[in-house]
Amino acid sequence: MKNMHYKYLLLVAIPVVLFSCKKDQEPYIPQIPEPAPPPVLLKEVVIPNLPSPYYHFEYDSTGKAILASFASGFTKYNIEYNGSKINAMQNNIIVNKDRLQYLYDNAGRVNVIKYADSTGVVFKRLFLNYDGAKLISLEREINTGPGFVIEKTMTFQYYPDGNVSDITEHRPSLNGQPAVTTADHYEQYDTSLNVDAFGLLHTEFFEHLTLLPGVTLQKNNSHKLVHTGDGINYEINYTYTYNNKNAPLTKTGTGKWLNGADAGKTFASNATYSYY
Repeated sequence: MKNMHYKYLLLVAIPVVLFSCKKDQEPYIPQIPEPAPPPVLLKEVVIPNLPSPYYHFEYDSTGKAILASFASGFTKYNIEYNGSKINAMQNNIIVNKDRLQYLYDNAGRVNVIKYADSTGVVFKRLFLNYDGAKLISLEREINTGPGFVIEKTMTFQYYPDGNVSDITEHRPSLNGQPAVTTADHYEQYDTSLNVDAFGLLHTEFFEHLTLLPGVTLQKNNSHKLVHTGDGINYEINYTYTYNNKNAPLTKTGTGKWLNGADAGKTFASNATYSYY
């Protein structure tokens, strides 16, 4: 049965609009406030049959994540800050020293992330677009030598409460590979705290982790995911258990393949969460 990538995130903030008292009417850009300390500090996410821990985080005394690792250290980042904003994520494994440099717009939102190798050459770029504090699109470009070309785009739609409803991912035809478009639809949100929505941006095992403090994709936990589009389609229904802070301890999924040779067959998934 084909492996699936499971998606995970924490860190939330609420946008504030600043108004001016000046007589002259000038354009003012809503400022995104500094992220508040999270109510819980996620330590690890463990998924059976995948490298463990799948995600791991460490924090400073103020609750800022200063280290993040993926797939039992397959990538391991030191997170550098300028004040409370991420300045860069430095991968520090022996065979990879890529540096993810964060750039911000006038409203304090991350709008560009540059991927540079150990020699300083930028080989990929992420461009992020917003509607207020909501992330509405992400575009990833790859350096082909003569210039950058689009490698992947993601678009995001939301329910009125701010939880993401749909994520559409498109990969144009590149290097002889056909174009691929998929869509994830999230339903049946609960009222409990979400800690793993960062995984919604990390859909590829061999790609770098993207952390966006101040961006909320999921405030709560979706109990149903429907994945459609090119390739294998499936749906998963989730159940959770929670700790005394209303954060998930376990996530158990019962899934069904919707097409292909295994159409109609079921599968199971689960994850466990730990905290500091």
